[in-house]
Amino acid sequence: MVNNTEFQAIRQELSGKDPLIKRIKLKQLEITDESLKKGIVLIKGYEVPVSAGFFHRLGNVVGINISLLKKMSKKNDDEVLQKLLSAIKKYSETIDGDKEFLLVGSSVEHKVVNIVRADKYSRLTNDTLFKTAEVLLNEIPELSIDTIDKSELGMSINIVHAQDKGFERLGPDEIFRFGISLVNTANLSQVKDFLYRMSCANGMLSKDSSPDRGRLLSDSPRTKLVGPNGFANIIQNSHSWSQNGFVPPSFEDRLHRAMDTQASYAELSHAYETVKSQIQEEDPDRRLLLEQALRNQMFPHLRETEQRLINKGYDPMKLLPAEQQFIRTGHTVWDTINDLTWLGSHKSTFNLTDANYFKVEGGNLFAKKKWDLAHAALASV
Repeated sequence: MVNNTEFQAIRQELSGKDPLIKRIKLKQLEITDESLKKGIVLIKGYEVPVSAGFFHRLGNVVGINISLLKKMSKKNDDEVLQKLLSAIKKYSETIDGDKEFLLVGSSVEHKVVNIVRADKYSRLTNDTLFKTAEVLLNEIPELSIDTIDKSELGMSINIVHAQDKGFERLGPDEIFRFGISLVNTANLSQVKDFLYRMSCANGMLSKDSSPDRGRLLSDSPRTKLVGPNGFANIIQNSHSWSQNGFVPPSFEDRLHRAMDTQASYAELSHAYETVKSQIQEEDPDRRLLLEQALRNQMFPHLRETEQRLINKGYDPMKLLPAEQQFIRTGHTVWDTINDLTWLGSHKSTFNLTDANYFKVEGGNLFAKKKWDLAHAALASV
């Protein structure tokens, strides 16, 4: 938990450290033959440094398919990408000529890192987030600050309620605490759900806190509180939320569905690949042995599913992603979440770069908008 002294110190550190904003018209931004190579654009004739990801943001603003942009970047087709961006930007100027855009700059990198439509920018200052947190703590004594997370262009104040919450189907050892996160991203301020899991066996399930990671419950009304108007509603609603310990309205229903829904081959493979990518081992032969041990010990259902596919004449390596999403594994979504959070809460024989990340990955799977096999039962109707 963050005490008042720590809170004030972090507040002072982040005060005023908000993204730098410049309002422009699209026609005032020019892409030259050297833009992608040098990492610059021209604004009213002046060279302005931009980050590598800026051109993807610009492409998104003018309507270019992101997958196409990424494919061009991987193939180093800078000349083609530059011409495509210039041509479509020129066309967009005829449609959006009067619309204003905001260049978002990083005071750390001293570069422009994003471009957004001015009417889509809804970010409050870091000071406003700290003031909101103070008001909440004063209004509701049961609240306290769990953590304050920082990133280059954002921050998150994670506030948790003191009330322990259990759920009958999980048994007496599974205890949760809920709260909210006050989040600043590069161009948006938002209230999100926040929870952690207090089970001795599995520790934290998810702190939906990092500004660049997914929501805890995408269908929760609290994720719809955005910008100044959204934050104005927090105090008004916080007392009613507190009566139920800040539990998201749809949490228990989602929990039951996670326990009843089988994880797909795609979902289980993603969980395994996520963990495998964090194994630290330079020796290729030993790394291969560790990967096999990880698969056998922690993801036996993945091996069993692949063997079942082979027995039926399919090559698991040749399946398309859409095909993988239709294959049952005999392992539930909730079991897969537990696999991830167990690794995030325990020391294992595997030397992992950042085991805590698996707690967030478990939370992301729980928050997934729709699990692959959520409606598989309808296939037999």
